[in-house]
Amino acid sequence: MTTADDLKTVINHWTDLQAALAAPQAGTWPPVMGIARLHDHLRADEAAWAQRALERSPEQLGATAAPLRIGILDTMTAIDVQLVETADVIAGTIQRLPTTRVPIRVAGPGDDVALQLRTLILRDEADDRRWSLTDPRRRTGPYAAAWLLARHDGAPGPFAKLTGVQRDQIASAARWAAGQIEQALEMTRKTQVLERPCPHCRGVLRIEGGDGRPPTVRCRGCGRTWSSPER
Repeated sequence: MTTADDLKTVINHWTDLQAALAAPQAGTWPPVMGIARLHDHLRADEAAWAQRALERSPEQLGATAAPLRIGILDTMTAIDVQLVETADVIAGTIQRLPTTRVPIRVAGPGDDVALQLRTLILRDEADDRRWSLTDPRRRTGPYAAAWLLARHDGAPGPFAKLTGVQRDQIASAARWAAGQIEQALEMTRKTQVLERPCPHCRGVLRIEGGDGRPPTVRCRGCGRTWSSPER
């Protein structure tokens, strides 16, 4: 993954994070796989799956999950802070200050030069490509990611070129933010070794999952696989 890819992950998946705020809580990792039933094709623990089904049922009485997933909210807040702070630092060193309002003679009839100068000054001050230190609508994670991506790609504007150190700062923040999103949305497939050996060859068993797809147990010795039933 490049820095541009990491920043695009923030931009493209921010709405997914917003949607996940009210989505049912994801299962724990590693999932309950019914390890005691390896001889019965390592089927998932039916009781655990049934409990998860009940948790999703709107008819269930008693305690319910929180209306917002606090972990997702914490992730979004942390990304906002990290990327906005990075944009503040980068803008503070590469963003050219608005053109000073130097005294310009009052434009008289036909004085096109004075009119053009005044127009250029006003446009420079209101240039939307500038990073804002005050506008709350722009001081967000996805907006900061888009602004940093433009600077990384060398897009035109009132900016100096990035130095190597500044590129490293953007890369570090982008890589961290993308990793947080991938973890929160379960986009990355994970593996973990199980304590129980394969019932056929006594080889090492590894469970794979955590990316939203059904988890799978795979033997590194004989290659046999067992999958959790989809629900």
